[in-house]
Amino acid sequence: MNTQQRRNKILELLKSCKEPMSGSELAKIFNVTRQVIVQDIAILRAAGNNIIATAQGYMVQGTMLPYTKQIAMRHDADLTREELLTFVECGCKVIDVIVEHPIYGELRGMLMLSTSEDVENFLNAVKEHRASLLSQLTDGVHIHTIEAINLDCINKAEKLLKEKGMLLE
Repeated sequence: MNTQQRRNKILELLKSCKEPMSGSELAKIFNVTRQVIVQDIAILRAAGNNIIATAQGYMVQGTMLPYTKQIAMRHDADLTREELLTFVECGCKVIDVIVEHPIYGELRGMLMLSTSEDVENFLNAVKEHRASLLSQLTDGVHIHTIEAINLDCINKAEKLLKEKGMLLE
């Protein structure tokens, strides 16, 4: 298989997957190094393909669940676990976190969290890398893009987060 054929197959594979695929997974499938995959992804993006990189791997944006909503939040960093678990336990997928920075404008971090295990892995990575949450740049104010199979899941999460005082209204 030549380079272009491999890139086409990578794109097909990412379009058919509902969950992100890591560079290492793709490297094994195509028997190349992870760095080759990183370069292939860069070329595919430059060609106009809407491939996003998440902490869990690559995916093509547009393979979203039927219902999507952006929800404004405000809370201290110590409530992040509770917030994220509330979303996923209500059947929602937390796609990203967005903050409005006074200098840089909109900053977005891709999360792609759909299970409590995803939440714990994310929070462990934050701790392990001694990273700051984006919401810490804006006194706890942030927005999450949420997806769900139905509006009931989103409405339930919003209701619970409002009761917990985390929803920004």
